[in-house]
Amino acid sequence: MTLTIQVKQLIEDKGLTQSQVAKECGFSGGALSSYFKGTYKGDNDKLEVALQKWLDGQTQKTATFVSAPDFVETPTASKICADFDFVKMFGKMGVVYGASGVGKTQAARQYTKANNNVWMITARPSICTINEVLYEMALELGLSDAPKRAGKLSRMLKSKLAGTKGLMIIDEADHLPLKVLEELRILQEDSEVGFMLIGNDKVYTQMQGGFNQRHQFARLWSRNAKRQQVQKSSKKDIDAVATAWGLELSDSKLMTALYSIGQGAGSLRALTNYLQLAGLMARGRNEPITLALILSAQQQME
Repeated sequence: MTLTIQVKQLIEDKGLTQSQVAKECGFSGGALSSYFKGTYKGDNDKLEVALQKWLDGQTQKTATFVSAPDFVETPTASKICADFDFVKMFGKMGVVYGASGVGKTQAARQYTKANNNVWMITARPSICTINEVLYEMALELGLSDAPKRAGKLSRMLKSKLAGTKGLMIIDEADHLPLKVLEELRILQEDSEVGFMLIGNDKVYTQMQGGFNQRHQFARLWSRNAKRQQVQKSSKKDIDAVATAWGLELSDSKLMTALYSIGQGAGSLRALTNYLQLAGLMARGRNEPITLALILSAQQQME
């Protein structure tokens, strides 16, 4: 593809004008127009060098500015997914718990997308009884005609799950009381598929029996083959996010700021939000994401 075609294509793609490009290259609009027509009488070599530099600069900006990635495989996410693999493979029960905003839910969603026979539901105040949780699971499994009675639901789910070698992920499991957790334990054992509970520290203490462990919790707690705590994001997590956004890890000032923002409890989500806003501002200015834009986004969102 010739230089002329490349420049014309980029002008069209970005909605620019020939006059705007000529000005950025240090030539008049008439000179660039004549060059495109093949009638330019001036120094063609000099104009082509200027056009090539402009084209390279635009390509660099496009490569540097990265839109919000769908998923960033951080070291923490990789560990969580490894636990999913274990629980799914061996048909066990597990729990991932800790601070919010450190990537637990995003890892679960990505794992669900990337693997067969993996289902994910989210508990909430309105979905925390046995009937509601089992019905939500039935819908996730494609049982649109599922009954509303808990006994029938449980038997139907056992039949549907058995033999699948699958994994059922329950996010926000800290909303679930002991009665529901016990129902899930029995369903997991009967169907012999993996069950992974995700939530904050409360889901851990509930399954453990709180601070006063009682005998009734022993059956539940002893079934947990995997227990992973995630209280904050690591520097390597921040590095992975920065790389996914096209930022330079060698920029020590930038990375120091990102570490400061992203290593607190829940701050990885905040950092991602700042990067999304900074990315929008960068796109509007047709420039790469900078530390100044990230700090500006942080100030606006706080």
